[in-house]
Amino acid sequence: MLPLLLPFLLDTVIAPPMDYEDLFVNEWGIVVFNSTGADVASSPDENGNVPFVLEPFQRELMVDAPVIWIHGAYFEDATLTVKAVQGSLTTIFPAPDASFGQDSLMAVSWDIAANPPVTRRERPELIIPQGTPFGWAMGFWRDVPSLDLYSAETDDYMANFLYYEMRIPVWETPDGISDAKVFAGYYSPEGLLITTGDEPTVERIQLIPLPDGSGSPPGQIGNLSSEDIDEVICGWAAGNLKSEEISAIWQTWKPFFNRSNLPASEDESIQDRLGTEEKWILFPLPWDVVEEISTINLDVHDSVNRQITYNRLFLGLVRIY
Repeated sequence: MLPLLLPFLLDTVIAPPMDYEDLFVNEWGIVVFNSTGADVASSPDENGNVPFVLEPFQRELMVDAPVIWIHGAYFEDATLTVKAVQGSLTTIFPAPDASFGQDSLMAVSWDIAANPPVTRRERPELIIPQGTPFGWAMGFWRDVPSLDLYSAETDDYMANFLYYEMRIPVWETPDGISDAKVFAGYYSPEGLLITTGDEPTVERIQLIPLPDGSGSPPGQIGNLSSEDIDEVICGWAAGNLKSEEISAIWQTWKPFFNRSNLPASEDESIQDRLGTEEKWILFPLPWDVVEEISTINLDVHDSVNRQITYNRLFLGLVRIY
């Protein structure tokens, strides 16, 4: 059982003083596994909906991708690069300064500066181009007290976060595993069992030891509150993400599990199942698996001897019913 982590209560990344040199690059995302591949994601569509999935592990979920925040010292000129280790990158926000790849987008980079902060009343407005997917969720991401980022070349305001979409068409199932619960247990000893509904229910589930891959840790039986969910995810992140970043995960993803968000359909087989509960398992992916999906690198172009720490939390999501 993961204990209540003190760093989550105190906040997990403390704002440094003005002359602090070090930087923290924080990132989280969701990897939705299905029979046709894997989507690295942070939210469902722009209305908070998700296409209705007729059967487990069938039909691709079209979602968007990890969110990156930078905390720590101010800097005048840096390049942040995202590379796809498998699959390819798709939609990027804000627009990158450089992209790499011929037939598919394999890497992008932003030339950024982090100027001293301004008050909230003076903070530049976030301009989201029309048609940008998932703009509805960006308010949650913008609430994170991270560095505001500007173009290093033009000094135009960009955002206080960066994000990218990614598609992995072929994901090799480990050891030929076909059972969804065993699949989740291959990566993590525990997860969150989420049951869809007008108000989704969330329980902790013990995935290891096998063989049945079921059970709740002692003292963690029953529906979890949003605060409980934040606590569990904070533990998965080892207390390294800010509390606002942790909260943004559930705020962004809760609509995914709300059955009242399902669109109407003329397909009777779908309509018959609109009220049917679905069960999903959310679980943390190990660091080496995250690095097999994508890599991020922040290169600051100055002579300061600074340390850059990368905190990356990718959560797997798989449907078991």
